[in-house]
Amino acid sequence: MAMSEWQLIETAPRDGTHILGWDGSCRAVIYWRIGVHCFWELAVAGSYAEDAEFEPTHWIAIPEPPKA
Repeated sequence: MAMSEWQLIETAPRDGTHILGWDGSCRAVIYWRIGVHCFWELAVAGSYAEDAEFEPTHWIAIPEPPKA
């Protein structure tokens, strides 16, 4: 499977790796956080308010930045 293909969120890494998530209308950089509850936390909120819920259905690896 090519790393550029969106995958179901159930297959996403749960080790704190930052990934790009999709909830059906918005993309956001997210990561799995374990605390009192386990949940996806926005690393970059984008257009979401701080208390907005983001329930991703798909994910993709963040590509490497371009070479200078």
